[in-house]
Amino acid sequence: MFRRLLIILFLITLLIPLYGRIPFSAGLQYSSYTLYMDDEDAEITGGFGGEIGITDILPHIGLKLRMSKIRFTTSAENIPYDYEYMPVSLCTSFDMLPFYDAFWLSLTMETGFGYYFWKGMQNDEIVILPTGGKMDERDYGFLGGFTIQLKPLRNIAIEFSTRYNYIASSNIHKYGYFDKDEKLWENGIGIKYLIQ
Repeated sequence: MFRRLLIILFLITLLIPLYGRIPFSAGLQYSSYTLYMDDEDAEITGGFGGEIGITDILPHIGLKLRMSKIRFTTSAENIPYDYEYMPVSLCTSFDMLPFYDAFWLSLTMETGFGYYFWKGMQNDEIVILPTGGKMDERDYGFLGGFTIQLKPLRNIAIEFSTRYNYIASSNIHKYGYFDKDEKLWENGIGIKYLIQ
């Protein structure tokens, strides 16, 4: 599934008419993810993700499509298991320095919606609940954050970003009364190729 989405992102980059018309970017990012579940202690892991973006759809406003795949290891009642997440998000980015014209620096604020695939795993098998249901879910959420982009070269940029994802994952009918929405905080660094 993750490979298919990466291939789709790559194909989208080939289909967009780029040269001189649409400022476009694509790249990879490594991030530290902190997962907050059910008001318990946070779980931390790292993972790679990909992003494609189009800037200046309107003046100082762009779009970003982002995805990643991450895995958290935890335990309940001394039984180890994993949570595997694959967030896919679409964000609107707003230029926070519209009056500061520096080619080498940009600061954007981002807000948007996400679609979060996640599942509980034990011994690389999806967890089956006592009720017979599978711990394999798809939930909606929203996110917000900031990205600082430094451009040492015309077509290469280094990015530093922080994003907060709120996942509307609470399902008290399936997971019990104390099940809460999950929060995912991402801090990352990445490299992007720019076509301007």
